Amino acid sequence: MGLKANDTAELFFDDCRVPADNLIGTENQGFYHLMANLPRERLGIAVAAVAAAEKLLALTLDYARSREAFGRPIGRFQHNRFLLAELDTEVTIARTFLNHCVREFDAGRLSVVDAAKVKWWTTELQNRVADRCVQLHGGYGYMAEYPVARAWLDSRVQTIYGGTTEIMKEIIGRGLEL
Repeated sequence: MGLKANDTAELFFDDCRVPADNLIGTENQGFYHLMANLPRERLGIAVAAVAAAEKLLALTLDYARSREAFGRPIGRFQHNRFLLAELDTEVTIARTFLNHCVREFDAGRLSVVDAAKVKWWTTELQNRVADRCVQLHGGYGYMAEYPVARAWLDSRVQTIYGGTTEIMKEIIGRGLEL
């Protein structure tokens, strides 16, 4: 659907031998190596999600200032102004938590739970921002030649790869020792 520049394929390696000199990590421990790097991957996904949400919001703010309906810019309608205020606040909060997680990662302290939290929250936010921005663009928001429509398509997968939202919530829930 989205991310048209990315190549997605299924690969099979049947009867494939890897010489011992080319082995990465410890033999038969691949799953554990993968698990050890998931917090880093999830943090990277969160970085992309916040950046995309910030870009979408900026595009939509410009549009709301210039697009007119009933003789005034659509951003001057109270509903739209409130919606944009909510999105701006949520994106700011997401950036703040993301920055905290980046600092924790740099210090070697990013927990699996916090990585799940930042991945879950920011990717769901990216989808909400994209959806609301498409709506604010009206019919133009649904046209593929507008960046907001492409961003909406690209956003959807963020809540899937690197672990679905439901998996992130399961990790967080387990961290609560319930």
